[in-house]
Amino acid sequence: MSDSRPFHVLLLGGSGQVGRAIQHLMPRHWVVEAPSSREVSLCDPVALEAHVERRAPALIVNCAAYTRVDDAETDEDAAALVNREAPAAMARASSRCGARLVHLSTDYVFDGTAAPYLVDARTAPLNAYGRTKRDGEVLVLKHAAGASIIRTAWVHAGYGTNFVATATRLLARGTPMKVVDDQIGTPTAAETVAEAVIRVAADPEITGIQHVTDTGVASWYDVACCVADALRRTGHLPIGAEVTAVSSEAFPRPAKRPRLSILDTHATRDRLRWEPPHWRHGVIRSTEQWLSHLHIDRSPHV
Repeated sequence: MSDSRPFHVLLLGGSGQVGRAIQHLMPRHWVVEAPSSREVSLCDPVALEAHVERRAPALIVNCAAYTRVDDAETDEDAAALVNREAPAAMARASSRCGARLVHLSTDYVFDGTAAPYLVDARTAPLNAYGRTKRDGEVLVLKHAAGASIIRTAWVHAGYGTNFVATATRLLARGTPMKVVDDQIGTPTAAETVAEAVIRVAADPEITGIQHVTDTGVASWYDVACCVADALRRTGHLPIGAEVTAVSSEAFPRPAKRPRLSILDTHATRDRLRWEPPHWRHGVIRSTEQWLSHLHIDRSPHV
């Protein structure tokens, strides 16, 4: 990939957490088209396929997904359109126009009983969201032999909808939290995933499935405690804003979640010659970014 010639990229999901991070970190020679959902609907695979083929980019990056995990239990058809049929349409079009495809997927393709998961581990999703994402992976690899799939987990940023945002908002305003401590994974900054996308896109020899997360493991309780620590260090944790550990049974949800959802990222890190940061660094950074958005009283509380 030349650093001087324009490199045309079609970015789906450009307004999301990873999509925004890609546009912030992308190389200067990338010329990105990031259509909104109004311009290109992922719920219309036929129109999507035609749009991709008509634009004929050098690279397609698909960050878009139906991520409402609980809603997917009763709306699996809608989730399947976005998570399965849309990526398949992109893959078919990419093969015809000679574009490279990098598609994002999730740790939820696994059931959480045999972690850490290698890239070739057997998938066994527990919920409709995971099933549709797994099916999307299968179809991408079927229709685009040179595609790359990046599985990641627990993505957060200082914008968008994510757990760090919720924890920062509640704790900074003095609201105590009860958070599950029996779901284990790796919180991953959107910037980490974006960096991986850019590195994978730069090497056409990297195809197939890759696992990308920050390093280390944590429970959701650990993440909330990290947010609380970051607020405390800056004097923005009100008295009474405590984090209490509870089991998943305390918060029954329509969709089952994997209890031990850890991706083995060693092979990808070796291939990319790259070491992502520890998850705490990203959570602290996202917390600080969210704190700047909240417009709360900046005087110390403790």
